[in-house]
Amino acid sequence: MLTRGIAFVLALLLPVAIVAASLAGLEQFRSFADTREARNAGKVINGRVVEGGVVDVIERKLAQTDPDVIILGNSLSNTDLNPILLATELGLPKQKVQKFSIPNSIAAHWYAMLKNRAYANGHHPRVVLILSDLQSALALAPRSEASHLNLTVHLSRSEPVIDAKLGARNFYLDRVRENRGTLKDKAMIAWRNLAVSTLVFHSFRADEKRIEDGLATAFDENRTNMRLHSNVLPIFNMQQDRELLPFDPTELPHPKDSFMPEIAKLVARNGGEVYFLRPPMSPLLPEGVGDIVLPETEQEVPEVVTRAHGTQLDLRALRMDVGHFHNQDHMNTEGARRFTIVVAQILREEGALAEPGRREPEHIDFLRTFEVEDGRFVPVDAEVTFKGDPPVIPRADRPYTKGRGRVAVFQTDMMGFLSDQATVDMTPYALRCSPVRVLEDGVPLPMPNRTCEETVKYGDGRTCHMADRLAFTATEDGNPFTNGKSYSLALDPDRSCEGSRWLYPHDQMRITAPPSERDRLTRGAGVLAVRVVDAGASGDAPAGGRVMLRLKVNGVVRLTQEVPVAAVVEGVRLPIEPRLGTAATNIQLEVVNDSERYLLLRDARLVESPRGGA
Repeated sequence: MLTRGIAFVLALLLPVAIVAASLAGLEQFRSFADTREARNAGKVINGRVVEGGVVDVIERKLAQTDPDVIILGNSLSNTDLNPILLATELGLPKQKVQKFSIPNSIAAHWYAMLKNRAYANGHHPRVVLILSDLQSALALAPRSEASHLNLTVHLSRSEPVIDAKLGARNFYLDRVRENRGTLKDKAMIAWRNLAVSTLVFHSFRADEKRIEDGLATAFDENRTNMRLHSNVLPIFNMQQDRELLPFDPTELPHPKDSFMPEIAKLVARNGGEVYFLRPPMSPLLPEGVGDIVLPETEQEVPEVVTRAHGTQLDLRALRMDVGHFHNQDHMNTEGARRFTIVVAQILREEGALAEPGRREPEHIDFLRTFEVEDGRFVPVDAEVTFKGDPPVIPRADRPYTKGRGRVAVFQTDMMGFLSDQATVDMTPYALRCSPVRVLEDGVPLPMPNRTCEETVKYGDGRTCHMADRLAFTATEDGNPFTNGKSYSLALDPDRSCEGSRWLYPHDQMRITAPPSERDRLTRGAGVLAVRVVDAGASGDAPAGGRVMLRLKVNGVVRLTQEVPVAAVVEGVRLPIEPRLGTAATNIQLEVVNDSERYLLLRDARLVESPRGGA
């Protein structure tokens, strides 16, 4: 009888014990990175580990600066927006724009940080920018232990909104569920680490950190010829980009059930405006990973956010090159500069920081490159024509020499003033913009104005123009010395440079205002505002010269003015008499460069009144 009782107890308890042991084992699966994240939870902000925790850092910084603009988000907000540059572009003191970026954070974190760090302490920023992938903005629950702890440090005793959406959660079971799919990977990694430790370090005790560092060094792309592999299968480094581990799009909530409308309502109640920024990612990001959201969900986000008195800005259509990114999703310094300038322009045009009752003057921007339609960034091309072909570059068919790897090099000592390094500081949106092109059998190579690192690494018809030389790679990664094709130099016939246009010596252009721009002038226009950048001249070309400006409306010349180049560099504001009315249907601006200088038309606007302009 006793034996039967013991057997019954064992039959009942043994399966329970096995399940409990399995759950405990699954819960304990941690990589080195997992352990490090858990240790640093609540102590990492803006990419740095801080003493005393993030709560103290945020509250102390808010008390010191009382900012007008707060930037929140996951690691993308740390790399993609430059707060000092944003302050400059918005005309604010640099301390009035503050960034608080928390790795692996989602909307619940940003809601708690606004509620308990900013508003609870009497701070009321005029603008809140939340920059992240849309998946993280929609997701409800943290997906890692570190992310969960990062949220916990910001919670107060009373969190009705967060409790209503997250409910009573058992993080232990969440962790088990998350780790089920990692068991196989964990076993394979264990075998790999044992092999590396035995063969390389001659030890049966695997030091995971040491092994990961060694493998990262051994398989660094900079030390490996990845050309063939990159052409066949783009690489997605899941460990490197672990803060953007994709959520399952089918599990994301409806936008109205997410924290996005709650954040928008919270900011609006406190007298501010919130903008959810969805940034572009690298062209190298493989399809099917990253910020994937169901189309129907994506379409509903702007409407849901707008109803809650917020704004969503989907900026993925902004042109960004491989050379603008540190990895597949995080921008480098150059990319952040470009992205920040674009965001600042949108905020200015939205009147995000305008004083109450003050209205920005209406204007037509002849060189406009984008519109924001239903929360989406939409590129716009100006209608520009030129009279005549570009001038010929002296010794256009000069010989080229061997560079690094597959790269060939033209010497361009007399063209340094047109290089990418020089022109990136002249353009409105920090875009490399040398007008010098390499022709392959008479056709411009397809990817000019790249960084030299990108050109060397990825080839395939890329060029980079340095101060004294221009490096290029052949299309289809052919060898320029053996592929039987001819290469020569020429100036860009389109004179293209985003947000501006090149005017070569003695060049003439005509720009037609698109209908979307004409519709902006509901009160007419009284000023033509124009500004150019003088890039320089080749050889012993004389200084000086003049620029002719001619405005035509419905085929009638309304303004003609000849202005010294030096004056247009400073910016000219020419009155239109009588004022331009609202019935104009065809507005054209003609600009003639009557000089030996290379000019970049930087601003060309029709302005409602003398208060605004270039």
